[in-house]
Amino acid sequence: MTKRLLPSNAEARAEDAFERLGTRSPHCSVPGCGESDWRALTGAYLNIKCYEHRCAQQGRSTVERHHPAGRKNNPKMEVTMAANDHRVMDDYKVDWPEETRRNPEGSPALRAAANLRSARDWLVMIAERLLAPVIAWLEALEKCMRKRHGPRWWEALGLPNMLTGRGAEL
Repeated sequence: MTKRLLPSNAEARAEDAFERLGTRSPHCSVPGCGESDWRALTGAYLNIKCYEHRCAQQGRSTVERHHPAGRKNNPKMEVTMAANDHRVMDDYKVDWPEETRRNPEGSPALRAAANLRSARDWLVMIAERLLAPVIAWLEALEKCMRKRHGPRWWEALGLPNMLTGRGAEL
């Protein structure tokens, strides 16, 4: 599980999910899926499926409509997104102040706050679900390449140094 980039009560929700899922390292059991975020997983140990695979199994769509600032703040603004990501985004909203999330009087200040919180949540989701795995993969690749080809492996393979632009031309 990727460490949350925002302070929240997500740790307590994660503990509940690990108990419900029956493991502290859950992942979708569908071969090739790779989903391991507790917020997007359903079922229990040995039969854990991500929400998208569960939807597909039940003949439902794997994409859903998401209200970035919440229905109460902007009912007309909605985007279509993958169901797993939608569950993650909705979990982020749980940590918003209830007054901002509900906005019972229709306050424009709370609507703006909800929009800004949503923008922040999108950036966090991108960092957690898209960037963090690629960073981890690149760092694992570095270790492998260093072991096989030495500390300056890119030179051994005739590749340019992407930071300096110097080296062999591709």
